[in-house]
Amino acid sequence: MSVSREYRQYASDQLGCPAGEVSILAASRTTAVPTLLTKRGISQGSIYTSVYQAENVTVTGRNDVILVTPESQAWRGDADATAAALTWDKTNTHLIGMSPTSLAGYARARFSHAGYTMANFMTVSGADNCFKNLRFMHGASTGGASDLTCVIVSGAGNRFENVAFAGPNDATQAATAGYLGVRVSGSHNYFKGCMFGSVNDVDRSAANAVLSFDATCGAWNIFENCVFRSRSGGGQATAYFINDKNTATVVDYDAIFLNCQFLHNGTALAVGIAKATNAQRKLYFDNRCSFSGCADIIAEAQIADVIVGASTFSSSALLNLIGQTVDHT
Repeated sequence: MSVSREYRQYASDQLGCPAGEVSILAASRTTAVPTLLTKRGISQGSIYTSVYQAENVTVTGRNDVILVTPESQAWRGDADATAAALTWDKTNTHLIGMSPTSLAGYARARFSHAGYTMANFMTVSGADNCFKNLRFMHGASTGGASDLTCVIVSGAGNRFENVAFAGPNDATQAATAGYLGVRVSGSHNYFKGCMFGSVNDVDRSAANAVLSFDATCGAWNIFENCVFRSRSGGGQATAYFINDKNTATVVDYDAIFLNCQFLHNGTALAVGIAKATNAQRKLYFDNRCSFSGCADIIAEAQIADVIVGASTFSSSALLNLIGQTVDHT
């Protein structure tokens, strides 16, 4: 495989350390983008048209990088199959889009699944992998209620930066109670500058979430400078931003939120967070976080399970987070 020095340098700069082997993921070999790449000295052997094929040749522990062209890529999972999740079980292998950084969630290096069901794009069970400058467009009329999970993060120490987890994007999908958005069950994963939720005009109309923590979730998953989007058009009070199901008994924080904004438009959500009553496992929000469009942030029974700044979830702490005047008694 061979890529030019400028692409290898870009991969290293985005990664923050020297890159191993660098390959290119393109939508096809005949569009303008790969044609330009070959003119810039990148060999055909370094260009792949399937994320499965590109991931399959990376070597664990070597900081190999797959650069994704700014095009819509049709997702292909394990065994190079459509409608299948990709198991990313390696360590120190990375997927980086060649798109400008944007918190608005509209990266052109993007993955879609038009025409087939996508119950889950990818399960990241490996460790210390980086996913950056990407958009996962989750939801299509073909899958509808079967498109339940955008990405599962079960590994540890993975980094997601400037990634848009865009879903639910289909009305039937958004009306499904089982929709979980991004599912986290691992520990020490880091999300920075990411967007969670649909960028389309889709109303959520059931008890579902855009971020979920599994019942056996690990600890110290950090979310920094992230935006969580939601919309409803009529009486969708049972939807929420976060669904924390963790029942672990080891005292720790499931997640830490630093300068994150939770923005809902339309009919107000009854609560922003659904959480299993569990005093051992808490959620932490610093005082730069805010919730908008919620009648309340969490049910009374779970108030002690959430920490805001240095305080427990008191009335004064609530006023720092909530984006509207409400009664919290």
